[in-house]
Amino acid sequence: MSDLETRNSKSELHINVKDVPFHLCKETIAKRSAIVSSLLERNKIDELPCILQDIEADPETFKLVAKFCYGYKVNLSSDNIISVLCIAYYLGMKEEHSTDNLLGKASSFLETRVLPSWNETVNALRSGEKSLDKLADFELVDLFFDSLIEKASYDPRLLGEPIKNREETYEYRPNPRRRLFDNDWKSEDLITLPLRFYEPLMIRAMESRSIPVEYIVTSICKYAKKWVLDAEDSVSGKKREVVEAVERLLPHKRELISCEFLFKTLKHSISLEASSECRNGFGIRVSKQLDMAKPTDLKILTQGYGEKDIQLVRTVVTSFFSNYTNEEEDVSLFVKVAKLLEEFLLLAASEDASLKLEAFVALGEITAAISLGVLRYSDGIYRAVDVFLERRGYLTESEKMEACKVLDCKKLSRQGCEEAAKNQRLPLRVVVQVFFASQLQIRDTVAKEIKGGEEKVDEEEEIGVWSDEDEIEKMSEKLLGMEIESHECVVHRWKKAKKVSVWRQVKRKFGCLTTSSSDDTCTCDVKNKKTKKKKKIHHHYK
Repeated sequence: MSDLETRNSKSELHINVKDVPFHLCKETIAKRSAIVSSLLERNKIDELPCILQDIEADPETFKLVAKFCYGYKVNLSSDNIISVLCIAYYLGMKEEHSTDNLLGKASSFLETRVLPSWNETVNALRSGEKSLDKLADFELVDLFFDSLIEKASYDPRLLGEPIKNREETYEYRPNPRRRLFDNDWKSEDLITLPLRFYEPLMIRAMESRSIPVEYIVTSICKYAKKWVLDAEDSVSGKKREVVEAVERLLPHKRELISCEFLFKTLKHSISLEASSECRNGFGIRVSKQLDMAKPTDLKILTQGYGEKDIQLVRTVVTSFFSNYTNEEEDVSLFVKVAKLLEEFLLLAASEDASLKLEAFVALGEITAAISLGVLRYSDGIYRAVDVFLERRGYLTESEKMEACKVLDCKKLSRQGCEEAAKNQRLPLRVVVQVFFASQLQIRDTVAKEIKGGEEKVDEEEEIGVWSDEDEIEKMSEKLLGMEIESHECVVHRWKKAKKVSVWRQVKRKFGCLTTSSSDDTCTCDVKNKKTKKKKKIHHHYK
């Protein structure tokens, strides 16, 4: 610092600021600094380095202050204004000691150049984090907060555009007279602030009620994304502190926060071992809008498909249903969640080779339990089972049966039964169950048509169907001893019903009706297991 060095060694003031040496003239500094002047009078100039050490002055800022004492022009900016204010205050560079002093100039610059500007205010608050602690008595932090909130109340878009999570999006239309900024102007983002400033600022913003909550939530989500979700090199302790603060700040209202964000923060709060209040808070928010989630959102919770991951899904689903205890609640919400789980099960089976049989069965059982009494058909679970078996051709017959235990054949639709009956990936026992389920559906269909006709007859007398479960079990054992070619036909005895067109259509779907057959017969190819020979069997419905 040769331009500030003195030529008289007796009047030199030697100061080291963070290992950077400064050689200054005592009298020159004392003219501007009341503290240096007082130390010289008491012959205690050696105490000055201790004062500078207490305020943690950086060399660049101290150089600006020293230049001011030598009469040089000082270039103040939002980057250094807080540090300059701090040094000037501790050195006593006030108007009472010397006119046109540095403390007055810095205060005027802060008032006229920094606080009126959003960008300059954010930058000054971020840059002067350490120095602001030394100026706590001046309540500068509150001054910055009030300035930022006032500007955001005029133009909430300074906090960022709201996250669109539904069709009805919130759109802010500011009054042209209240626009403070040009359209091509880019605002400094609040998410660059340290947490110690950001959290109280957001709390004060919400308490002011002058800023739409959608914009505040947007800023909070962006803050979490920067410091937690996308922060790869951050220390886990810092991430945990941020995610807990984010949970405290976020409101509990539905539809304000995207499901994807909530699922990610819930997963991170668990992996970071955040407080139980934090984990439960995110879990409650997720469950409240589970009906709005996508299968990819649920996949966030189950990366790896461990036991804890599956238990987390079960907990979230259980929490969702606990939110709706009133019988008059909208049933469509439960239907959406049931379909969501079916789609998620299909997604997991098709995309993740790491999905083990045990995990698939556990997820399937959760899906089946939710679908029970909510969805009429279980075709979604069937498709997931089919894809799971297709992608894992190495499974044994017993393992395939284990995977199919989540499938309720009785809840398959007519189309689902038709597809499953021809599915060679399914175990034979399951195919037989599908056939019986389809026959029961045929019975119900025929019974309804007969009942609705002009000649109403008792369906149990007119239609000879096995309604007894013991009879069905006996037939099942017989069929398991045979190889059913193409899974196209299972024989059931039916008594002829008068002019039942539905029955004819069903027989055609199951391949039991040929062009030459009549309404009373059908022909099926059956191969005997012992002789390995095929023979045609004609079934008469008389």
